[in-house]
Amino acid sequence: MTRRNTILLVAVAAVAAVGAYWMLVLTPQREEVAALDKQIAAKQATLAAAASEVASYEQARAAYKANYSMVARLGKAVPADDDVRSLLVQINSAADRSGVDFRTISVGGSGAPTTGPAAPGEAPVAAPPPGASSVGSAGFSTMPFTFGFKGDFFELGKFFKGLDRFVAVKSNGLDVTGRLLLLNSFTLSPDAEKGFPMLTADVSASSYLLPPTEGLTAGATPEGPTAGGAPGAPAPEPGAPATTTAAAVTGASR
Repeated sequence: MTRRNTILLVAVAAVAAVGAYWMLVLTPQREEVAALDKQIAAKQATLAAAASEVASYEQARAAYKANYSMVARLGKAVPADDDVRSLLVQINSAADRSGVDFRTISVGGSGAPTTGPAAPGEAPVAAPPPGASSVGSAGFSTMPFTFGFKGDFFELGKFFKGLDRFVAVKSNGLDVTGRLLLLNSFTLSPDAEKGFPMLTADVSASSYLLPPTEGLTAGATPEGPTAGGAPGAPAPEPGAPATTTAAAVTGASR
């Protein structure tokens, strides 16, 4: 064998050794490194999502008390039952500010309460209080009221404007000072005792009520949310009507 052939054999052996090292050692390691890079990228994405979720939870915790306070204020607009006593106070105060004579109030309607349709696979919606009617399938209901007032045209106009401001939108938020009322109808007629320009206003309105199975805060407290409702307070069974106050008051303010 010549020197040239020897050199060629050594070179071929070296190339074969490098190729074998590449195929048997470096390629699996490169594949393992690529797989690890993918796992690291996935873990980094998971960590970033978890950090974002933690940040959103921290923001929610920081805003919890303010949000709870807002929910409590909204409870004045949409209570869990008819809450006639607070409604009397609110309307009577608005009537006094407007110079209107608040004469009568009656709550509730005739007939049995109706329940909203339940979606397939869902539990039946709890029955609303007697005299109320459910709206939709979310469990909310409306309670009918009728009122009687006396005053001149401008006093009554100011009074109804005040009722409209019980729940108002201000600065992209809700300003709640009283019950959310839907005025269905009203009639004006000359006052039978004093005559024109004094008028008698008969008003038909409805207020909204919270779902009886949830209540205002669904078990949450100012300290934090409570899963599963208020401790020790079982939710009403579906179909069981909530309590209500059936009343007719004459001469409410005078």
